[in-house]
Amino acid sequence: MGVSKKDRLAILKHLIRQNEFVTQDEIIRVLQREGVTINQGTVSKDLKTLRVVKTRTQDNRVKYALPYDHSGETQDELLRSEIHHFVHSAAAAVNLVVVKTASGRAASVCETIDQTAWPEILGSIAGDNTILLITETAEQAKRLLKRLHRIMEAEKKS
Repeated sequence: MGVSKKDRLAILKHLIRQNEFVTQDEIIRVLQREGVTINQGTVSKDLKTLRVVKTRTQDNRVKYALPYDHSGETQDELLRSEIHHFVHSAAAAVNLVVVKTASGRAASVCETIDQTAWPEILGSIAGDNTILLITETAEQAKRLLKRLHRIMEAEKKS
């Protein structure tokens, strides 16, 4: 069936929310059952358009997931939300703070931290599941770590 790109993206978004897809082939099969004729190249482009990432399930399997929807949140709310959903731990080493996140989430959490513009942070680097926050001094790293831990603890209680 000929489906518009807008409709195809809406269907794909819905299916990703409802299912745990591990491969693009699985996505193609389900889309075809929904009456959408599609090839792997188009699925790949659509996943990029939707900013879909691979993340880990609680039983440590990799699956496709939609990015968290942040519309309507202030920068502080967004940061608390990102930390609550995706940050596993944080530790300081001299003037560095290492933050461990869910797989595939370090870049978005790092970007949110950067936009928060905390004065202690000189710069940051994000990998797939690790963020490196750089401060000038060990004391600033300790303050930054305390701030992150306060947010992490507050979010655990809520």
